[in-house]
Amino acid sequence: MIKKARIKLIIFYSLLFLFMFWVFSMGLYFWVSNSFGEKYINQVKEQQQTGQHEDIGSEGSDKEKILLTIASDVTIIQLRNILFILNGGFLIIIPLLAMILTKKTLTPVQQIYEQQKQFVSDVSHELRTPLSIISGEMEVALNKNRTIDEYINVIKSSKQEINSLTNLVENLLFLTRIDQTKINQSKNFLQSEKVDLTDVINNIISILQDKYKSKKIKLKFKPPDESIAINGQTSMIRQLFFNIIDNAITYTQKNGKIDIVLSSNINNIIFKVTDTGIGIAPEDQEKIFERFYRADSSRSQSKGYGLGLSICQSIVNLYNGSINVSSHLGKGTTVTVYLPKSNKN
Repeated sequence: MIKKARIKLIIFYSLLFLFMFWVFSMGLYFWVSNSFGEKYINQVKEQQQTGQHEDIGSEGSDKEKILLTIASDVTIIQLRNILFILNGGFLIIIPLLAMILTKKTLTPVQQIYEQQKQFVSDVSHELRTPLSIISGEMEVALNKNRTIDEYINVIKSSKQEINSLTNLVENLLFLTRIDQTKINQSKNFLQSEKVDLTDVINNIISILQDKYKSKKIKLKFKPPDESIAINGQTSMIRQLFFNIIDNAITYTQKNGKIDIVLSSNINNIIFKVTDTGIGIAPEDQEKIFERFYRADSSRSQSKGYGLGLSICQSIVNLYNGSINVSSHLGKGTTVTVYLPKSNKN
């Protein structure tokens, strides 16, 4: 599809520019012909007849007319030759120029197209795995009579995979919502509200309480002295903080520690989460924000789909902020989010 579009666009640009140069050349040629050709000579002759050149004799007038005719003919011929050469050169230059313009025009489109293909491929792969597991377990269970406990185990396992699929679909819908928000930011911002970040973080910690307490993780939240709020959508801010805190709990071993700090300076609201977890390898740190990316290290033991941090980055970008990750294998990870106070959200 992109290849066909590229060829069509090159042809379109080439024909457009060639047509423009040819029209310009023809217009210039006819204008010069009228200005320095027979029309110009007739004007000089009329001026001579009206006495404006009385000091020039008849013989001198004829010679002047001949010289003017020769000069105009030479000028027109030279102009015609120059235009032929230029237009001949344009037959080579313009297609090259069209190729360059086409490349610049289609590069963003091709990037989006390739990202879309990769995205569809990744989604298909992620959907295939749990569906295959569910189908396989159901098929085994139906091959022969099983005990009630065996049927219950199959149903529980299938329910886990269904929950995982539900989570994947919800994340994909959330990413779609973010992408739509980017397209129509002004309308979305009119629907924003004042969000108390301290309340949001406390609510998330309460929801994840069973998860981190079951691993005996010491989670500490240091709220600011004064309430910090931002204008935005509660669901997006909550999802941003939830994903970061949930990741910290997931990749922190038993008896580990997690520190959460919310603060602000003149320009930014700062949200920082530091854990003593397994850390991220240097070669993986640049890719962790890619959709569906999961490291090959022990972090991949989680059954996540690699969308959490991608969602975080999309939300942060929407609010014109930034997100930084600092990590060392075996020592832990620090994730810092900066949200500008001057945000018009």
